[in-house]
Amino acid sequence: MTSLSAVSTSSPVQPASATTARTASASSAAPNKTPAQSYTSVTLGGSNAAASAQLYSISGAAPASDKIVSWQAKSNDAVSTMMAGNFSASSLGARFKGLGAALLNRFDSDSGNFSQSVVALPAGTPKGSALETTLRAQTGAQTDNKISLTIVTASGAQVDLTLANQEDGLSVQLQVSKGKLSDAERGALQKLSDGFQSAIDGISANPPGLKLDGLTQFDTSLLASVDLHASVQVGGQAQTIDFHADSKQRSVSAAGPAGTLKVSVDLGNLAIVGTAKQQAEAIKRYLKQFDDAQSRGHGDASLVAMFKDAFKEMNSNVTNAAQQAREQSPAAIWLNKTDQSMTTGLADFSASMTQEVTSPNPARQSEHDTFSYQTSQSSNVSGNGQLNRAITQQQESHLSASYHESLQADLPLRLTTDKNSQNYTYHQIKDDASSKASIAYDKGVLVRATLEQSASQSTRVQKYMMGELVSDQTTPQNATLSRDFLDLLKPLQKKEGATGAADISRLNQALATINNLVYLQPDPLALRNVR
Repeated sequence: MTSLSAVSTSSPVQPASATTARTASASSAAPNKTPAQSYTSVTLGGSNAAASAQLYSISGAAPASDKIVSWQAKSNDAVSTMMAGNFSASSLGARFKGLGAALLNRFDSDSGNFSQSVVALPAGTPKGSALETTLRAQTGAQTDNKISLTIVTASGAQVDLTLANQEDGLSVQLQVSKGKLSDAERGALQKLSDGFQSAIDGISANPPGLKLDGLTQFDTSLLASVDLHASVQVGGQAQTIDFHADSKQRSVSAAGPAGTLKVSVDLGNLAIVGTAKQQAEAIKRYLKQFDDAQSRGHGDASLVAMFKDAFKEMNSNVTNAAQQAREQSPAAIWLNKTDQSMTTGLADFSASMTQEVTSPNPARQSEHDTFSYQTSQSSNVSGNGQLNRAITQQQESHLSASYHESLQADLPLRLTTDKNSQNYTYHQIKDDASSKASIAYDKGVLVRATLEQSASQSTRVQKYMMGELVSDQTTPQNATLSRDFLDLLKPLQKKEGATGAADISRLNQALATINNLVYLQPDPLALRNVR
């Protein structure tokens, strides 16, 4: 790829230094229209050795030759000016800095389409050349290092935003189709500007991360859905991310060099959603479970970190939606404090991650390093009214992993076909855990409050010395636990409407104690020791 060097300009069409600029004739146009022959060029580089030493291309190499910059349209709008400042940057994050927010903030004063691109060409390239046309087309059609956002409004209008980058080109596009935007919808789009930029900053970081919670915070009476697709390069391989949110569900999936993940949250049953404090505690518990699974199964740290971000962000900002649902449907069945004490407070979800399979032992290629983890929660609320209701909630987790380990902790594992290197242990992990809570009322009286939990772990360790199997041991562990909270909860039920400080304190303490027990416990030993 051709290298880029830094350029100092105050706008796309007015370089700061006249000694480094050459401007070809250009036809002027309004910011939202692209003139067919608009062409502005800026020579990049120079003879100053001290300055040249600080110039880098996207790949980190020093510039090989002078460049001129050509713009799709002559414009001094905020987006184009920001692109001019970003184009000399050496990282994807710096190239995209602020651009997503700037695009959405255009709706403050403009609801029309917008398109802009900038490309770097060899010095002396004539305007309208085939090289310029090809490079500009390649930048716009870029499939790597590209982030797209699609928003459908409640009235049916569709807004598409795209940012694309390659070493010698940067482009942005905003298009409104299938209807016109109301002033209220334009305002709702603007409110997503910080969330969109935060998502871009996370995705374009090295390594990529997920910062999607800002895209979950939108008024569903104005915006029907939000979708984001991104593809960026990580170590020469594509990392893709897909996100969707509407009033009924949220989901994010990612695939990259480390593996794949997916998290889906069901917003269709908001009756089970607890307080923000309860949700925060549940998320903290689950994040710890993910860390424990990574430690036990030797999972890839970057994959687990992204999975944790995905889980946390897809489960964020749910409380307001649940409160609105309660206000809109007061006659529906809703959980009281006692019911919530036996549930997690989270919306139902399914989540999984699978690490890329490797075969690190050339002498035994059937031995794979793997890591696969799934967890879910499903709930059911039934009955003919608040006085005759039943609630069940099932949580599950599954871990399957295998890995190689050196016999000496301070000696790195370097497996080859040489028998002298074949000194190691091969571990195979199989874990399952479940937790089921069940609550029922008959004519307003609590008649069932049970919790059933189980956990099983299987660890097989094969030990090899000089390529010979010297031991093969499988260690199974299992535990089950059944609890009946009816005798404890029935007296407390009368205190739900209590106003006395002592009664409220006793109730809250008892419910907190129960809630502490309902989460998954994947460790059989810990489950057996629960009191």
